[in-house]
Amino acid sequence: MKNVRILTALLACFAASMANADTWNKKTKVSFSGPVQVPGPSTSSKVVILPAGTYVFKLMSSSSNRNIVEVTNEGENKVYSTILAINDYRLNASSKTVMYFSERKAGAPVAIKSWFYPGDNFGQRFVYPKVQAVQIAAAVNQPVPSTTVVVEKTKYVEVPVYIQTPAKQEVAYDASAFEKHDATDTAGDDGEAVKPPAPAKATLPKTASSLPLVGLAGLLLLAISMLMRRASAQQR
Repeated sequence: MKNVRILTALLACFAASMANADTWNKKTKVSFSGPVQVPGPSTSSKVVILPAGTYVFKLMSSSSNRNIVEVTNEGENKVYSTILAINDYRLNASSKTVMYFSERKAGAPVAIKSWFYPGDNFGQRFVYPKVQAVQIAAAVNQPVPSTTVVVEKTKYVEVPVYIQTPAKQEVAYDASAFEKHDATDTAGDDGEAVKPPAPAKATLPKTASSLPLVGLAGLLLLAISMLMRRASAQQR
């Protein structure tokens, strides 16, 4: 019995340490129902497209830099991208993993803008290499944060971040530039499917007049009134 209690205590400690580890590195398992784009190598114009499937997003184990995100396969034995990020904020925290996307034309993978861990009102906004940021900004008509610095995994460095505008201009970084463009997409808990946004649908203008409906309603009320009068006369 004593050995069982010791084993139970050890398992409890192990589970607690695992939970703390996930909280520290924000490890999140996400299943995408469609292809998504994440920042690729800083020295290349090559983009990284993640096909529909399950992936792990987590912060690199560094006490000095808490803004480097690693994206791996579900087994965590293949790294797809190491991403520089900057602090992002939202007013209300959610109990679910939330990701923000940039809408694209039909058939094009959407680009992930930012990622929030469950329960946090602060998250990670992805910084794209300049060449990739210019392309995305023009395609989605939104500003995109960019850098030309190669991401360092092991040491903290001050990385200059700029903004690429849809007009293909580079301007100083300003967090408020993204506020009116941000829109949440469907989000889920760890392991739950996250569906990238569908292309925006055009709304057809309303051309039909409502006058026929008004006339029909008037005739209906008139008929009801006549029926009520006839019923009243018969009762007399």
